[in-house]
Amino acid sequence: MERMNTAMRQRRSRSDEIYDALRQMIVTAQLPPGAALVERDLCTLFSASRTPLREAVLRLAGHGLVTVAPQHGTFVASLSPRMVRLAHFLRENLELPVISQLAAQGTPDLRAARATIIEQKLAEARDDSAAFILLDDRFHQALFDAAGLPEVWDVIRAKKAHLDRIAFGQEQRRGFATAIAQHEQILNAIEIGDTQAAVRCARDHVAAPLAYLEELQSETDAQSAAVGS
Repeated sequence: MERMNTAMRQRRSRSDEIYDALRQMIVTAQLPPGAALVERDLCTLFSASRTPLREAVLRLAGHGLVTVAPQHGTFVASLSPRMVRLAHFLRENLELPVISQLAAQGTPDLRAARATIIEQKLAEARDDSAAFILLDDRFHQALFDAAGLPEVWDVIRAKKAHLDRIAFGQEQRRGFATAIAQHEQILNAIEIGDTQAAVRCARDHVAAPLAYLEELQSETDAQSAAVGS
């Protein structure tokens, strides 16, 4: 029984690794919308058997990142504005109270979050968008860890991949400086116990990808109108 449980944990861990890698490839458009996920090729890429790969793909499908078409294959899903708005709703309603709690707490341990900002600046210096997105995730995870609520971030992360796709495009187009500055402002406000400022900065930060999505949709509508006129 113990041997069976160990094997299941190892397989689950391998499945998690594959899921994280594929999620990152989709978020950063290494696997663009419409790209086919070929099981044989992915097994070779990850040096994995079919079972953990299939488990990872099922999770991706459950999170709206891939579509599985019987007899046709598995493909990267198009960006879902509905999922972007859902992720924004979750972050506004779950993350902002955590930020408020940290600011009211007095002296939360923010060393991990500070260290992540340093790493983000290094990613900015080498223009590494893919690393920056991972570090953005780690920054917010560190805040939930500091509040003693890591499981809440897990809930958000499971639903925010489409939001991350938009954030990645935004940062590629506009750079990293704004996101880094917002992270620093959030931490500074928390450290001095300014709850209102911390929540305000966090709200602006969380809303940025949604605003960018709406901007892109307006551009698309304008282009369509110009073509039709």
